Amino acid sequence: MRIRQDFYVKTTVIIAILVFLVAGAKIVRYTLMKEILVDLSIGHIMLNLIHDETSDINDEDLTQEELNAGEKTARIFKNINIFELTTYEEFEVYITILWNTMLLIIMFTLRKRLNVMQAIFLVLTILVLNIFDFNLAKEPIQMLYFILIFFVITSKVLKDNFKYGLCFAILYWASLSFREYYILIAMFMLGTSWICKTFILMKEKLKLFDILLVIFAFGVGYFLLLTIAKVAMPEDYAELVRVRTREGPAKTEIRNWITKDASNLPLFTLDYLVMLLRMMIPIELITFGPKYWPYVAYQVMVTFYVVMALKNIRKNNKSKNVALYVYLGFLCGSATFEPDFGSWVRHEAAIAPVLFILADMYKFKQSQTDMHLKELEKGE
Repeated sequence: MRIRQDFYVKTTVIIAILVFLVAGAKIVRYTLMKEILVDLSIGHIMLNLIHDETSDINDEDLTQEELNAGEKTARIFKNINIFELTTYEEFEVYITILWNTMLLIIMFTLRKRLNVMQAIFLVLTILVLNIFDFNLAKEPIQMLYFILIFFVITSKVLKDNFKYGLCFAILYWASLSFREYYILIAMFMLGTSWICKTFILMKEKLKLFDILLVIFAFGVGYFLLLTIAKVAMPEDYAELVRVRTREGPAKTEIRNWITKDASNLPLFTLDYLVMLLRMMIPIELITFGPKYWPYVAYQVMVTFYVVMALKNIRKNNKSKNVALYVYLGFLCGSATFEPDFGSWVRHEAAIAPVLFILADMYKFKQSQTDMHLKELEKGE
């Protein structure tokens, strides 16, 4: 049964209030969340690199991969520092203007009218990006890869299979040029797309057994990854286990619930599946206070759109399914290393262009086959 939607919000209305949304987000960032997001930001360390005040980033709380990504990020911002900015706040204003301009360009490509839920999601995305991501940090650079993926997926000249291959290539390129773990996201993209095509796309109607089979397939895939990494890449395996079992002072850490002993791979795998569920439905954050509730609402909306995309996978435009595979690869890859909910919201918000596609905010041109299938459905 479909619920009729009579009320819509013009995308141009949200574009018109963009400046006010950005201002509101920055006020929240520099008041309620200043101590966590501004004072403790890695951007202060990057600032030293940009000004050549130190030749290395040295922070015992960061992994070597994060150190390398921080150095690369600092180098990029140094190269685009055409106004010779010197302070952290100056860089944030600069980045906020540049990245919101890119976001604005994407918004002009979206549907002219959005339903209420889509409009709320777009507004929340703008707020989250400007509170967590648009500053001197790694996330703005990360977002550039997903902006590129957005334009690949929404291209009107590229074939769907080529879009899929090109998205994989972009993720692989990101692993070489920015963050090494993106190769893991690319591999999870391949794995999750195979699972979806094998256990969901080929089914006319999903049953409970099919859903359990999909979950089992995800678990088997992760178990095989750990098993292979343990033998073939012992250093990477040790780092993966270290990140997943470490504990710190942050109350938003995503700690294992079942086991901290990676020697028991079946239980460690089960914890991974639980981790996926916790990241997609972070209800445990509700108990941490009202300032976390908007994030919970944002994540629940993301989860809703992902679930609906999975449910309608046979009816989706094929390009939308490419976006779905990219997101699932990102989700599974993130769950492998994600240390806390704070970093998860930052990283997930950076793939906002892909989320817009999953939320049906971009209108794809229907193929003749799609239109024929709809005609048959009407006839039935």
